[in-house]
Amino acid sequence: MRLLKKCECSYTIDPDRTVCEKCNERFMNASPPRFSLHDKYAGYRRRMKELAKEKGLL
Repeated sequence: MRLLKKCECSYTIDPDRTVCEKCNERFMNASPPRFSLHDKYAGYRRRMKELAKEKGLL
């Protein structure tokens, strides 16, 4: 199975290409991270959101 990879300006499925010739950025995985109901970091995100609201950033 081939994975779609992207950089700032283009996409590729070539597994040997790691750097884009146009923008010299590394190719990254184009798909979003997997969703899990057992999110380890949900508590941290909620706490950071509370702190941002207290400081008036949100």
